[in-house]
Amino acid sequence: MHSRGFTLTELIITLVVLAVLALGVSSYLGLGARMYSDVAIREQVLGQSRFAAERIVRELRNALPNSLQVSAANDCLSFAPVRYSGVYTQAPFDSAASSMTVISADLQAVSPVTFAAGQRPDVLIYPRNSSEVYAADAASGARVALSQIQTIDAATARFTLQFAQGAFRFLRQSPERRFYIVDAPVQYCAVPDGTGGFNLTRNGVLMAQGLVNNALFRVAEPTLNRNSVVNLFLQFGAQDNPDMFFNYEVHIANVP
Repeated sequence: MHSRGFTLTELIITLVVLAVLALGVSSYLGLGARMYSDVAIREQVLGQSRFAAERIVRELRNALPNSLQVSAANDCLSFAPVRYSGVYTQAPFDSAASSMTVISADLQAVSPVTFAAGQRPDVLIYPRNSSEVYAADAASGARVALSQIQTIDAATARFTLQFAQGAFRFLRQSPERRFYIVDAPVQYCAVPDGTGGFNLTRNGVLMAQGLVNNALFRVAEPTLNRNSVVNLFLQFGAQDNPDMFFNYEVHIANVP
C-alpha cells in the first residue's frame, strides 16, 4: 500500500502562494495603519491650530485701541489687553495730581490684592499711538501705573484711582471721557523650531506647533473714519503637507 503526500514542487508552489498572500495582506494593513496615523496627526495639528487661532482672535477683540505693534518681520504682534474701562468725572490734565475720580461698576472687583507683583495695571486716557501706550512712566503722558482704588460711593459706582508714582498729568482729554485699565502687554510670536518650521508662542509660552510661515500679522492703523484692522494668517502643516490655513480679519474698535 502506497501513502500519498506532497511533492517538492507542490510544496514550493504552496509556499510561494502563501508568501504572496502574506505580502499583500501586510501591505494592506500597513497602508491602513499609515492612513490612520496621518489622520491622527492632522487632527492633532488641526485641533491645536484652531485653539491658538481662536484664542488670538478672542484676545485681540479685547485689545486697547492704538496699542497694536507688529515687528518688522511681521512675526510678532503685541497689544495691551483691557481689564476694565469706564468714564472719568475728574482727571488731572491742566495740573499734576495723584488721583482721578471715575464712574464704573466693574471697578469693585479691582483691588491691590489682585495686582501681580511688578505688574500693576496701568490707567490710560486717549492714547493716540502705540508709543504712548508702551512709553515709560513720566510726569505726563497717556498712561500711569495704578496703585489702588478707593470707593467714594458704591451705590453710584464712584471711585478714586490712586496713581503709583504720585503727581501726574494726562496729556489730553478723551472726547467720550473714557479711561482704560490694562494688564501687562501680550505678545504672540512665530519662533523657529530648529527643523525649518515655526512654533507659535504667547509671551514665550508654547501655544501651537507645525507653523509653516512666520509672517503672520498685518495691521492697518486706525483713522478717523475706520477702525484698526488686524489680518492674521496662520499656515500649518502635517507630514510635510502645509495645507491647513487660518485667515482672520479682526477689527479693533477705535474708541477714544
